[in-house]
Amino acid sequence: MPKNIKNNTLKEILDIILYEAPSTQDEIADKLNISRRYVTKLLKPLIDEDVIKKAYVVDLKKFNEISEMYETDYSVPEYSGEYFIKEMLKEMGEQISKQFAWSFEALKNNDVDLAQKALEEDLNTNHMYNKIKSSADAVISLDPYFEFNNTIMFNEIAYDMERIGDHICHIPKFVIEENKEVKEPVIGILEEMYETSDTMFRKAVKSFLKRDPNIKEKMERYEDELTNLQKLAIKKISGQMAKDDINKNNSTFYLILFRVVKSFERIGDISIEITEATTQFYIENQSNLNSTHFKYLNKK
Repeated sequence: MPKNIKNNTLKEILDIILYEAPSTQDEIADKLNISRRYVTKLLKPLIDEDVIKKAYVVDLKKFNEISEMYETDYSVPEYSGEYFIKEMLKEMGEQISKQFAWSFEALKNNDVDLAQKALEEDLNTNHMYNKIKSSADAVISLDPYFEFNNTIMFNEIAYDMERIGDHICHIPKFVIEENKEVKEPVIGILEEMYETSDTMFRKAVKSFLKRDPNIKEKMERYEDELTNLQKLAIKKISGQMAKDDINKNNSTFYLILFRVVKSFERIGDISIEITEATTQFYIENQSNLNSTHFKYLNKK
């Protein structure tokens, strides 16, 4: 491949592979409104050189080695391994937030179809997690400022996010299996739990991406609020159980509803774990951070 090929299309294809986790070349072609044959033609040299691997995973070390061949007028001035992985984590965070929003909306409206759709989104969440694991393995060789513990940290954050996706799944599963409306005042309390735990998750991810070591203090009030809401939800559900005629046909409704309450609490707990890891990681590594290494990221 000749050097300094100016190919905006190839850059766009690589961006899609890196950040959107496509499953097929047809999906890439549809996103860019080009033919699949043209996608194949542009990717073939990179596949032959193992820059693009199976399931469209980018080997970041080889990607960096050949990146000058397809520089464009709009390219990022430097291809940072940390920038790529953080973009993947950002996309994964947005994916989980969507999965969470659909799951609660299905619970609130007892919408079985939306619940099924939300449950299927967990497959995309798991796919993104595997993408990050595969790409992070190569990043330590990409950047002289990038240390081994950075790679471990990225994998840990991705794992925690994947765990949150698993806990979210309890919500649409409840809707599908029970297919029964959750009434007031319980659903109102659960909505507050959803809003609080969703805020905690979003702030946790943002704190890591923006390198905010002070986020832990900001999260404490959300944690207290979520704990109080959990106690209130358990009290109200127990009160409804006492009034209801419990039998073998409806006993699972309350048991699984308690699991849903626990899921909101666990999402908040894992979000706290992310913020604690963020605080420890950035404080311990502050002296090793190089300002030029983050010059592009800081412009975002």
